Amino acid sequence: MVIQTRTLSDGKTKRYKARVKWHGREVASQVFTRKNEAKDWHDDQVRKLKMGQWVDPKRGKVALDVVATEWLKAGGRLKESSRREDARAWRNHIEPKFGRAPVASITTADVERWLGELVTKKALKPSTAKRQLATFRSLLDFAVKDRRINGNVAMEVEAPTGGKSKREGQYLTKAEIEALTEACAIPRDDEGKVLSRLDENGEPIPNPYADVVKVLALGGLRWGEVAGLQVRDLVSVPGRGLRLQRAVLSDSDTGRLYDETLKGHQARTVPLVADLVPIIDRWAEGKKPGDWLFPAPKGGPLAERNWKRSMRWGSALKRIDRAGFRVHDLRHTCASIWLGDGADTKVVQRILGHASATMTVDLYGHLYDQNLWTAAKKVGGLSGASEPANAKSETDLDASSDEEGEAENHA
Repeated sequence: MVIQTRTLSDGKTKRYKARVKWHGREVASQVFTRKNEAKDWHDDQVRKLKMGQWVDPKRGKVALDVVATEWLKAGGRLKESSRREDARAWRNHIEPKFGRAPVASITTADVERWLGELVTKKALKPSTAKRQLATFRSLLDFAVKDRRINGNVAMEVEAPTGGKSKREGQYLTKAEIEALTEACAIPRDDEGKVLSRLDENGEPIPNPYADVVKVLALGGLRWGEVAGLQVRDLVSVPGRGLRLQRAVLSDSDTGRLYDETLKGHQARTVPLVADLVPIIDRWAEGKKPGDWLFPAPKGGPLAERNWKRSMRWGSALKRIDRAGFRVHDLRHTCASIWLGDGADTKVVQRILGHASATMTVDLYGHLYDQNLWTAAKKVGGLSGASEPANAKSETDLDASSDEEGEAENHA
C-alpha cells in the first residue's frame, strides 16, 4: 500500500495521497484529509480490482450529458417510440437537473429528491414520474456497462405510487357502435345542423372514414395498427382477415408519422367479422399491394389527430351521450363484444395481441361477471335443475298465492 503524506505551506496541515498500483502500474490516486480515509479508499479499490469490479475514477468524472449522448446513440435495440420517450425524458427532466454533474457524483439521495420534485413541484402524475425514473435507470445502467460507475444508484429509489387509479376502459354496445359510426359519417353541430358536404340533391355526403370506427370496434386493432395497414395485408386463408405487421405512430412533439414494429415485435392475424368484410373490400378496391388501406385524403398514412378532427369526434360523442370516450376505448369495446358473445380467452388474447391470456384476463376479467350467473344456470345442481329450487317467477308466485287462497276458502 502506498500512502504519501504531504505537509501544506502552513507547516501544520497534512494531506494524504493514496496511490493504487496493479501489476506494477499505478491505476488510480486520490488525496484525502485523513489517513484512515485514504487507507479505506485504497483497500476498497484493490478489492474491486481483485473481483473484477474496479472502475477508473477518472471515467466517473465526465459530465452526465456526455454519457447521455453516447447512450442515446446506442439505443439501436430499442423501438423508435421507446427511444423518443427516453430522449424526451432526458431533455425535459433529467438534463436540466443532472446534465453537468459528474456521473460518479450522483447519489441515491439526489435521485430521490429529483423524483420528489417531479411530483410535488412540477405536478407530474406518479405514473409519468415513474416513466422518467425508468429512463434515468436505463441511462445509469449504460454508465455501469461503460465502466464509468460501479453501481446504478437510481435502482435503489422506489418508484412513486398513489394518485388517481388507472382509468378503466369504456365500452360501447353494438347499437352504440352503429350510432357512433353514423354520427361520425354525418357530423352535426350542437343545434343539429348538418356539417358535412351536400350532394346535388341537397343530401349530406357521408364521410367514408367513419368506417374506421367499426374496424377498431370489431377488429380490436390499435390505432397505429389500423394506420399501418396496407392492401397486401389482406388474407383469405383460412378465412378473411388482416395480417398486422407494422404500426404507424405520431411523434407527440412534432406530429411527424413514423413506422414502428408491433408491440412485442410479433406480427399477428386478426379475423374479419362479417360486417367488416365489405368495408375492407371497398377500401382495397383498385389499389396496389403496397398502398395504404386507409390513406390520408392527401396521401400517406392516416393520422389519429386529423381523423378525429374530420370526424368531429367530440360532437359525435355528445350525440350518443358518451362524452370522454377515447378512440382507444374502441379496442376495449372489441374485447367486451367478443367475450360477451362467448369467445374463448385465448382467442381474444390473439385478436388483441396480448403477450398472454393471463394479461387478457387481468384487463378484462370483470367482463366475465355477467357470464357467472349464465354458467350457474347451465350447471344447475345435483337435481339437474337450471334454476334454484326456491326461485320462482312472478307468474309462479301469483299462481301459488291464488291456490293458497282457494284452499283457505274451502277450509
